Amino acid sequence: MKRFLLIVFSVAFAWGAAQAQMGERGGASATRGDSHSSGWDQAMQLKGPPIAPTFPEVGKEIERVVFDNGMIVYIQEDHRLPLLDVNVLVRIGSYYEPADELGTAELVGELLRTGGTKNFPSEQLEERLDFIAAELSASMGREQASVSLNVPQKDADEALRILADVLRYPAFDESLLELAKQQTIYSLRRSNDTPGPMLRREFSRLLYTEEHPSGRTPTVERIGQISRDDLIRFHSRYFHPNQMMLGLTGDFDKTEMLRKLRELLGDWPSAEVTLPPLPMANQQPKAGVYYIPKEINQSNLRIGHWGTNRDNPDRFAIGLMNSILGGSAFSSRISQRVRTEEGLAYSVGTAFPTNQRDVSFFLAAAQTKTESTVQAIDSILDEVGKIGAERVSRNEFDTAKEMFLYGYVFRYTNPARSLSALMQVEYDGLPSDHLEKQFAGYQAVTPEDIQRVARDYLHPDQLTIFVVGDYPKFADDLRRLGEPQEIQPLQFEDEN
Repeated sequence: MKRFLLIVFSVAFAWGAAQAQMGERGGASATRGDSHSSGWDQAMQLKGPPIAPTFPEVGKEIERVVFDNGMIVYIQEDHRLPLLDVNVLVRIGSYYEPADELGTAELVGELLRTGGTKNFPSEQLEERLDFIAAELSASMGREQASVSLNVPQKDADEALRILADVLRYPAFDESLLELAKQQTIYSLRRSNDTPGPMLRREFSRLLYTEEHPSGRTPTVERIGQISRDDLIRFHSRYFHPNQMMLGLTGDFDKTEMLRKLRELLGDWPSAEVTLPPLPMANQQPKAGVYYIPKEINQSNLRIGHWGTNRDNPDRFAIGLMNSILGGSAFSSRISQRVRTEEGLAYSVGTAFPTNQRDVSFFLAAAQTKTESTVQAIDSILDEVGKIGAERVSRNEFDTAKEMFLYGYVFRYTNPARSLSALMQVEYDGLPSDHLEKQFAGYQAVTPEDIQRVARDYLHPDQLTIFVVGDYPKFADDLRRLGEPQEIQPLQFEDEN
């Protein structure tokens, strides 16, 4: 621990020295040079190599058990606190949902938790959870459904009975379904009031198109059509033990806990489930300038193009490159320039996800005053173009790389987090040593790799530039970037 604190202090001291030096020399280029003060060099001499993290493994503290019905259980005793943590993954998600059933999966995820069960009507369910101080939540993601439970160990037996009932016998209470539908419809009708969510939705619609689930949004009419029978049908089709993984950590005896789980879930019969193939994005560039006119005093910007996924061997270098470009909160190039030096935006940055199955986007996003809309875009575009042409400095490279590597030091010291990480590795069909390979991948990145992946994976000629703002006030300047095309956002009829 002392060594780690010394390393953190050294990095912080070095960063402060670099910032002071920037103030003395001035200008954006000074922050990217390799010339540092004597204090910086002295601080760097105090650093040692990154502390090697410990990675979780099945067969040590964590045990993996498969029940006769196909349910996979990860289990680990943790007697530090009198608590039980349970995490459930179900192999289903909104990406598996046919276009004509849009909205059903999300309501199943919501009503699974709030809609009561066969043995616990919704009001009684809430009362019992409150009484035993249990936290139970459920959600429907794109490629997995999740249910989690946290409860004091003294009431673990009752909480597990409730959890089993939620998984096996959800009631999808009719009145609560209607309430959830009305809340969804209200959110749809208000979705164009706020520029940020509207911009995210329309950007995805433009690039993904409605051929991909990420480009679809349900209509008010469609939500109104969803019935309780639809939710029951969805649940009965996909929620089976051979489609589930359970992870448990807490203050219990492993053998006794497995016995209880078999009593609650072991007699749940398996079923043959046929899942449709997961979608793959059609990576068709939509280069150009797009806008939605909205009379507001700030412009919302979203600039991006198609990116990559976790199968790319360059993903570690891409992650570090993005951190240097705009992914680090205040130390990245774009943040330093657009936020600190030019004062154009408080929140600005980039994202280049590389850990997902499907291809996502490289994105830059910002909010800026109407009158500085195009100036902010110009600055972002300039930095995107420069990073492939300019050698990254030792300062930038070391800061980015150490941020990733030091992030692993305490990542798997929490038993629940370790267990969940191993579950996710198996769920995603990744090799068992995936976590170790990630760390090794970041270790192996060189400064030359940063410049190479910037040239190979950043495509200024393919960028989609999308603005929501008071268009007439910046239209002339925006035309310098290309002929702007107006996008008509989805409309949701007013309430009758």
